[in-house]
Amino acid sequence: MSDALIVLHTAIAITTIVLLIVVARVDPLISLVIGALYLGVTAGLGFGGTIGSLTHGFGDIMAKVGLLIGFGVLMGSLLSAMGALQKVVELLLRVLGPRRLPYAFSAALSSIFPAIYVDVQLVLASPLARSVAPRMGRNGLAMMGGALTAGILVGYVFVVPGLGTLAIAGLLNAPLGTMLIYGTLVGPPTAVLTTFIYHQLLKYGL
Repeated sequence: MSDALIVLHTAIAITTIVLLIVVARVDPLISLVIGALYLGVTAGLGFGGTIGSLTHGFGDIMAKVGLLIGFGVLMGSLLSAMGALQKVVELLLRVLGPRRLPYAFSAALSSIFPAIYVDVQLVLASPLARSVAPRMGRNGLAMMGGALTAGILVGYVFVVPGLGTLAIAGLLNAPLGTMLIYGTLVGPPTAVLTTFIYHQLLKYGL
């Protein structure tokens, strides 16, 4: 298959996934499977080969991060059962108020609590975001979801020990100390600015 056809089928698969999720309201997991099946079949793997590649890839991923996700869920459940997350939420709300909380949340996730693995940090931080969202009005859940995403991903790319940061430092032969200093200076403002822009988009319904 030519490169042009590969690019075309990839674009069709991605567009189909987005339309299924956004327009048809199909479950994201099912949409991703459909897109992957289309891409595998059109690439010449055949239906059986595509299924085999999907299951093999899923197995590899779960072997590498399955335990991390499992223990992350366990820790999050324990914190929730102990009431620790709710106490943190109450403290942040008293100190910052609901309007400033998303910005502090994204800044903290990108600097004070950066994680090597995005999925682990997501599992640990999402209960906190979900707990505080109802107190922030109509767009509370969307706003906290955006702050969560901005903080985690910016920390992953800019701040040590994010895996993306370590990879970039290795490719550029940059000292980790230098990455830590500049990442800490650049990361939190980037997360806060991203959260602000996202808030404006939500406010105007974009």
